[in-house]
Amino acid sequence: MESVKNNINPNPISTEGIDFSKLRIILFNNLVWIVLIFLVINITAYTIIRYTQDRYESSSEIKLDVKDEASELGINMLAGEQTQSTDLISGEIEMIRSRLFLEQVLDSLDLEVSYFSKGEVLNHELFTNTPVWVNFKIEDPYYFNQPFFLEKESPETFTLVWAEGNKRISGHYGKPVRTEGIELTLTKNKDFVSEGEIEFFFVINSHDVLLSYLISNLSVEPLNYAAKTIRIAFKDYNPAKAQAIVHTIDKTYLHYSYEQKKLTTKQKIDWLNNELTQIELKMEGFEDYFERFTLKNKTNDLQEDLRKTIISINKIDSQRYEVTRRIGEVNKLMDGLQAKNFSVTPSIRQALPEYLFKDIDAVQTLLLQQEKLKLSYNESTLAYREKQHEIDTRAEKTFEQLTELKTDWMKKLQEMNQRKASLESAFVNMPDQNTQYTKNQRFYKLYEEFYLSLMQTKSGFEIAQAGTTPDFKILSPATTPGTPISPNRKIIVGIGFVTSLVAIFFFVGFLYLMHNKITNLQELERISGVPVLGVVPSSRYSASEGLHVISHPKSMVSEAIRTLRTNLDFFRTSGPQKVIAISSTISGEGKSFLALNLGGAMALSRKKVLLIDLDMRKAKTYLPVHVPDPTKGMSTILIKKDSWEDCVLKTNLDFLDYIPSGPIPPNPSELLLNGEFSSLLEDLKKSYDVIILDTPPVGLVTDGIQAMKRADISIYIFRANYSKREFLFNLQRIVSINKIVNVTTLLNALPSSHKKSSGYGYGYYEAEERGNVDKIKSLFKIKA
Repeated sequence: MESVKNNINPNPISTEGIDFSKLRIILFNNLVWIVLIFLVINITAYTIIRYTQDRYESSSEIKLDVKDEASELGINMLAGEQTQSTDLISGEIEMIRSRLFLEQVLDSLDLEVSYFSKGEVLNHELFTNTPVWVNFKIEDPYYFNQPFFLEKESPETFTLVWAEGNKRISGHYGKPVRTEGIELTLTKNKDFVSEGEIEFFFVINSHDVLLSYLISNLSVEPLNYAAKTIRIAFKDYNPAKAQAIVHTIDKTYLHYSYEQKKLTTKQKIDWLNNELTQIELKMEGFEDYFERFTLKNKTNDLQEDLRKTIISINKIDSQRYEVTRRIGEVNKLMDGLQAKNFSVTPSIRQALPEYLFKDIDAVQTLLLQQEKLKLSYNESTLAYREKQHEIDTRAEKTFEQLTELKTDWMKKLQEMNQRKASLESAFVNMPDQNTQYTKNQRFYKLYEEFYLSLMQTKSGFEIAQAGTTPDFKILSPATTPGTPISPNRKIIVGIGFVTSLVAIFFFVGFLYLMHNKITNLQELERISGVPVLGVVPSSRYSASEGLHVISHPKSMVSEAIRTLRTNLDFFRTSGPQKVIAISSTISGEGKSFLALNLGGAMALSRKKVLLIDLDMRKAKTYLPVHVPDPTKGMSTILIKKDSWEDCVLKTNLDFLDYIPSGPIPPNPSELLLNGEFSSLLEDLKKSYDVIILDTPPVGLVTDGIQAMKRADISIYIFRANYSKREFLFNLQRIVSINKIVNVTTLLNALPSSHKKSSGYGYGYYEAEERGNVDKIKSLFKIKA
């Protein structure tokens, strides 16, 4: 037969997709938890239904209809159109929901005292069918909103208990009972219909609690905007109470709506009157400002005043120039008079008044005459001196006149400067005054328009108040609720059922994703890429009982081991299968159990078998034979302290011998690496047909790898639901790195419920039936 090298398949089957075998195992292993999840969620749904108090809803329908008599007067433009249907409905809904309206509803309802019968889980309100009626006078708010339990003492006496039983008081029916801060009067209800003995208590409700109760349970919603209809509904645990509250709301609303409409319109008119008064005061202020401005500025047209001011400033500048020029001419003339040498230009003549022309001309004539006298007389002659004296007199007189004229012109020039400064100051302030004036004019016009608009609106409201009346109709009175609106049993049951399925789905999905154990044979073949020698089912018998194939020869485990023995015959290598190494990744995967029982099965076929314990790091807790001398074993053989013949032990089974591991050496790996181990195997092959090596776990130490290298065939053990998937990749790594050939795998301890799925059936062999206790322990994964 052709030899086969059992190397790792370089292209193992992909692991993508759902592993249904793994899913079945997870479902089976967690069946109890799945059932518990399903039961807990659905029992919770049932509990919610069972212990949630029924809630009822009563409702009514109202049509909102407003008659507008004002439009019949032909003053639609003044009164304006009536509020649109949408605004009307929205306004009425908000009014019904308002605290002011609900306070009026409370005044019409007798809800100050609530009466209850106490149940084991739920309390039931006795709205009208109550054994007693309670009247009270409370001075201390402490007594609000707390239960008072009634204990019957006799047909005419009772005891009230409150404050969690810490306070008690006794009294007679129909007579006041007083205690600090409260006075109570209990009267028997003759119409009370009793259904047996009840534990009765009552609660005195505060105003705020009642108002919050109405607000939280009342709903008002539009039904049809076009038809102007609304629906009023109220929810309560007592159907009669819900109906009574809706009926009271309807009745109160019909009366309240009319009064409120009148009040609302009156409030609007009052507000308009107040606004009109305020606007009138502001307009009067602006009118006073305009009057003061006109009186102060002698005008109300600042643009024209601004233009006139500019013209006046220019005119004054021209006048100032002319006066300044004349003063300059006079100064020249006065200087000439003093020097007796001057001339009168046409411009000087234009600037001077006419009465000065004669004196100036006279002085000029005298000066000419003096010049002529110089020709005939000298300056010391009498005629010349007389002429000089006449010139001086006339010139002095003329100088005084010019001085007076200059003084007058200087005063005029100063007045012109002051006038110019005043005009310039006014000119600078005019833009601000103009801006303020224009701004006030604009505000005045706005207030004037707003005033007219408010006057028109006020007229409209006054006409609407006189001609508009509400005509609301109850289309459907308060209904008597027959069936509760909550809890919705069908929905809760459906939610519970769906939630349980979803929770189970996520629970199983979580377990599926978190499950990293090898569960079945197909998974082992698909991922590892290594040929599978077979599978060994799980057993309820302990491995410490010894040779399983001897003590339980008809069990499924024994038959599986015999099948492995047969499969080894078909698993041919290039030479005889003398040395078989059995290894695993970690301890606890059944390596030693399989090695011992496989050796036993081969010995039963009359082959000489030697089982060697190579796990020199850890002593076995159970052995197939009694070891008389623990100081002998493989560790002493490899250091040549003892021969293998001295260390071989006979077992109870013929043809099966055993060599223990011996004392623990400090260097187990080095002992297997030297050539002594290979020589020992060659020597043992001459005396035995099969040598089985029980190696240490290769995932922890390297000793087992050395044994696998020297074996003719290596069996790598994986334990179902114990070995992790990472161990498969560990096997691939070991084989690839160490170039180990002729490797096969074996799945150990596969649960018996998966035999058919694994391809191995043992139905005709001795069944290892488990009792009910064992099954329960298995489901809950409780070790025996």
